[in-house]
Amino acid sequence: MTPMNSRDLQAFMAIAEELSFRRAAERVLIDQSALSRRVQNLEESLGYPLLFRTTREVVLTEAGRVFYEEIAPAMQSLARAADVARVAAQGKTGRLRLSYMSFAATDVLPSAIRGFAADFPDVALELRYLRTQAQKLAISRGEIDAGFMLGPFQNPQFDQIAVASEQLLALVPEDHPLAAQESVTLADLAAQKLILGSHDQWDFFRMLVGDLFSAAGLELDVAYEPSNSLGIIGLVANGLGVSIFADSIARFRPQGVVFRPIADCATELQIILCWNRANQSPALRNFVAHMRRRHRLPGNQARIA
Repeated sequence: MTPMNSRDLQAFMAIAEELSFRRAAERVLIDQSALSRRVQNLEESLGYPLLFRTTREVVLTEAGRVFYEEIAPAMQSLARAADVARVAAQGKTGRLRLSYMSFAATDVLPSAIRGFAADFPDVALELRYLRTQAQKLAISRGEIDAGFMLGPFQNPQFDQIAVASEQLLALVPEDHPLAAQESVTLADLAAQKLILGSHDQWDFFRMLVGDLFSAAGLELDVAYEPSNSLGIIGLVANGLGVSIFADSIARFRPQGVVFRPIADCATELQIILCWNRANQSPALRNFVAHMRRRHRLPGNQARIA
C-alpha cells in the first residue's frame, strides 16, 4: 500500500460526514472535480472502494464506514495537535524559566510576574534564585531563559533592558546613634561594623560596594557575611552592625531597622533583564515584549548591550 496523503484523507472525511460532494467541496475549499480526484487517489492507495456514488447520493461502502470510524479519532487528534502547537508557537503555552537575584525579589520580579501571568495564564513559570554572575553562566548554558540581575553587562551574545534603578540606603539598628541622623555618610558607615552579603552569593554587589568605599579612600570592616537578605536584616535588627541595601527593601519596613540615605553616595543599582539573543522561545519573546511595554521601551531602543 502506498503512503496516504493527508489532503486525500481530509477530502474523504469531508465527504463521509457531508455525504455530498458539493457540500464537502465547499467545506475544504476546492472544486468538486479536485475533491473527487483526491478520494480516487485514496481508494487507489488502499486498494478498495470507500464510496458508492450515484447521480443522486453518496453512500459509504462497508469498508468506507469502518475506515472512517477508525481514522476519525486520529484526524481529530491531528487537528488538535496542530491547534495546540499553533498556540505554543505564539508563546501562549509552554514554559518560561526565569532567575532573579536579591534586589529583584522584592518588587521587580513580583510585579513583572503578576502582569505577565495575567496576559499569559497558560505559560508555566519556573523561578530560580541565582546571583548575578551565576545567572550569566546559566543563560549561556541554556539552563534559564532570562534573568533579573545587576547591570550593566556588556556581551555581544546577550540582549538586555534596564527595568529598575535603585538608590543605596544604610540599614541601621533603630537604637543605634546613626538612627538619630537624617542621613549618614560613607565615613559614618566605614566607622561601624558592616554586615554585607557573602562573596559567594553577593559577588557583584560586594565589588560595587568595595569600589564605592575605595573611591572615597575608606576601608571596609565587614563583621558578618550572611548569604541572604533575611540574614542581613536579622543581624542589623539585633544590633550587630549596619548594612547597605537597595532602597526597595524600605517598603517592607522590617522591625528593629531604620533606613537612612547616604548623603555622599550617588551610585545607583541598575537592575536589568538579560537573555541570550539566540534564544528563540516564543514565551521569552512575549515576556520581553511585556517588559518593554511595562517600562515604555520601544523595541529598537530597549537594547543597551
